[in-house]
Amino acid sequence: MKIIRIIALFLAALTVLSLTLSCAKTGEANETEEITKKEPEVTAEPFKGETGNYSGAKFQSVANTKVTAYEVYGEDNDKHFQKYLQDAQTLDGFFDKLTQKLIDGEKSAVVSPVNIYMALSLLAECTDGDSRKEILDVLGVSSVEQLREQAKRIWLFNNQDDESGRTLMANSIWLSYGSPAKDPCVNILKNDHYASVFCGDFFDDNYILALKQWLSDQTNGLLDSQIGELFVPPETTAVLASTIYYKSGWNEDYNNKYTGKFNGKAGQQNCEFNTKSSASNVYFGDGFTAYHDALSDGNTVWFFLPDENKTAAEILNKDLLTYINSDKESKFYDVTVSMPDFDVSYNESIIDKLAELGIKTCMTGSADFSPLLDGDHYLDEVIHAARFKADKDGVEGAAYTVMMLDECADYYEDLQKYDFTLDRPFVFAVVRGGVPLFFGCVNDLQ
Repeated sequence: MKIIRIIALFLAALTVLSLTLSCAKTGEANETEEITKKEPEVTAEPFKGETGNYSGAKFQSVANTKVTAYEVYGEDNDKHFQKYLQDAQTLDGFFDKLTQKLIDGEKSAVVSPVNIYMALSLLAECTDGDSRKEILDVLGVSSVEQLREQAKRIWLFNNQDDESGRTLMANSIWLSYGSPAKDPCVNILKNDHYASVFCGDFFDDNYILALKQWLSDQTNGLLDSQIGELFVPPETTAVLASTIYYKSGWNEDYNNKYTGKFNGKAGQQNCEFNTKSSASNVYFGDGFTAYHDALSDGNTVWFFLPDENKTAAEILNKDLLTYINSDKESKFYDVTVSMPDFDVSYNESIIDKLAELGIKTCMTGSADFSPLLDGDHYLDEVIHAARFKADKDGVEGAAYTVMMLDECADYYEDLQKYDFTLDRPFVFAVVRGGVPLFFGCVNDLQ
């Protein structure tokens, strides 16, 4: 027995050494190698410097998120920008369907379709077989190579950080020590999706804190309330995380204010309206009028106002992104715009909504994550959080999508299902070591 124990301890030591070496990989990033040598137990934050607590994670590879479209495409930059515009139109259908799945118009909410698209592009790289095919079909592309180039263009032609505004995207993969990632997949995630790869122990609270700190840093603290509520089960084997942060001013300032009433679903509410006047187009759609306002970074904010007898829920079903990118009926006016300050958010599990769109195999025991991990894994949860606010000075928004993978438990597959519903009087007990702390029955709920 003593010999067996010695051998077991020796093998355990070899395993720890192997995992340490694996997590210390830095690929081609010389800067990362230097950091690793100085602080082998501490992960330096790869995007904006050491802004938060990352001590619970070690980096495996760090992406260069500062690269520009011109650096990547050179003389072909204009050609790729035209392809970016074409890609945007082919994605109209997906973005409209996704938005309609997530927002029903019955309550205030905001989502980031492009952030979810980026997360799904990461997921496609990590899957194969039917798991990958369903993602490609939903996104309307024929191959993962086509999606890879499409996602890269969307990333490069949107990322911006200058005096006119900020649009910052970030991707990352968080791995369990027990599930090391495969190098070919990691290299694609790093070089084509600009994703950094971390590893650690999901049973360690510090590793979860490192993930949350990364999400906070990439969203400039705008989603800290939602991040605080994020729960990552300790048995998780991998997390795919994608973020976007956006901030811009108006191209023409809102220069006046007045007090008025906002007629919401819950009744009238007193508020201040920001107002300005300009010569602009007003657009007339089926059941709504629309107006767009220019931002200082060159982007546009569209506002859709339902007709008096229509609701926001009805207008959301009009394929509004397809409408924006189509020929529209409009008339030129001297327009006075009045906009209240608003701040809307979203924090929901969207895994069922993705399944309704057609991405199903990833969530079952038939999922194929072989490009990324050995063994059998499945997509256990997808959380999307977003926030967007506007006032007289401009707009600010952020979003993240977190996808959690878990190992398949084959023995659950064959068990007969049973529905246990407490829909009639029942008894309950709270027991510790055989001692009943609480015991009772429920005959009525009040």
